[in-house]
Amino acid sequence: MLLVEDDDLIRSLLASFLEGAGFKVATATNAPDAKRAIAAVDPDAVVLDIDLGRGPSGLDIADLIQARRGDIAIVFLTNLADPRFANRDMTSAHPNAAYLNKTMLKDPSVLIEALEAVLNERDVSAFRHDKSTNRPFANLSKMQIQVLRLISEGKTNTQIAEVRGRSLAATESAVTRTLKALGLDSDSDINVRVAAARAFLTNRTDG
Repeated sequence: MLLVEDDDLIRSLLASFLEGAGFKVATATNAPDAKRAIAAVDPDAVVLDIDLGRGPSGLDIADLIQARRGDIAIVFLTNLADPRFANRDMTSAHPNAAYLNKTMLKDPSVLIEALEAVLNERDVSAFRHDKSTNRPFANLSKMQIQVLRLISEGKTNTQIAEVRGRSLAATESAVTRTLKALGLDSDSDINVRVAAARAFLTNRTDG
């Protein structure tokens, strides 16, 4: 199997743990390394961090694997609380992958269980932290997450409308609904856009 993790200490600890569980482990730190390792090792499973620093992310690697080697099982192991924060829909893109939030992984044996699940293509839904009702902003729609992300980038309603390809009136309505879903009152004295941006940036990585 292949482990893709850019943090040296975490990569070393995870590799040792997986080897102790009986897996033969190759490692990579970034997308180019991962591509070379996949070609050289021909892994049956890949454990992927999503945030790999500058360059392609773990999501990009997963897309490449699915396009070229759909038989490789995938486990995302990440601090990203919800892939929608990265403007991605995992349900349609990688329905058979496991998605483990590092901060929710209280017992490391869950990683082994997730690997067994994706390798055997059974009970994978039990290892989808991105669908947990306890994840940040679980009550927000994909559209509202997108709006919130654009607000956090400092974009105005006009700019958000341009990005989404919608009218300004529709965008203003979407922004209002998003703020309301966050429990923020657009008529209050506080700067609700700043509060919304802070909430997004704080909860993007759960912990």
